[in-house]
Amino acid sequence: MELHTLYTEEQVAEAVHRVAKDIKQRFGDTEPVIALCLLNGAIWYAADLLRCLPCNFELQTIRISSYEGTDSTGKLKWHSALPDCKGKKVLVIDDVLDTGLTMKEVCNTLRENGASMVASTVAVTKTGRREHDCEADFCALHCDDYFLVGYGLDYNGKYRNLPFIGYLA
Repeated sequence: MELHTLYTEEQVAEAVHRVAKDIKQRFGDTEPVIALCLLNGAIWYAADLLRCLPCNFELQTIRISSYEGTDSTGKLKWHSALPDCKGKKVLVIDDVLDTGLTMKEVCNTLRENGASMVASTVAVTKTGRREHDCEADFCALHCDDYFLVGYGLDYNGKYRNLPFIGYLA
């Protein structure tokens, strides 16, 4: 498989700044917000995004997975527990919205556990593969159905550290 660039490092940075403005407008800068980063992939996006947001956003992380290789297993594997979110605002941060399984399950679980508000953001939303009724509230970038790598996205643990978003073909 060959690596192709889809979004340059500069394009990614511009998109993150644009999304941060929208998130600030929705959440404000006074009430505490849990910024819940889904590990491992979203840590790059979360780090860049949080540097653009006010100090009322508190980083929390959970590790969750649904992929093996290039395919979704169709099931979520929770590697850690959700933080206490009862009565709190939560922004779920993920790397990619593909089938919608992870985002739908995480957001529903947060609501079931008493979060007062749940919104979501992704670095990339993919078209054409949504299997679950779920869309992110804030999307930095959009793409067709490519297998993405870079900027936290991986292929069996490789390519995450690339500063751009590419695809393998």
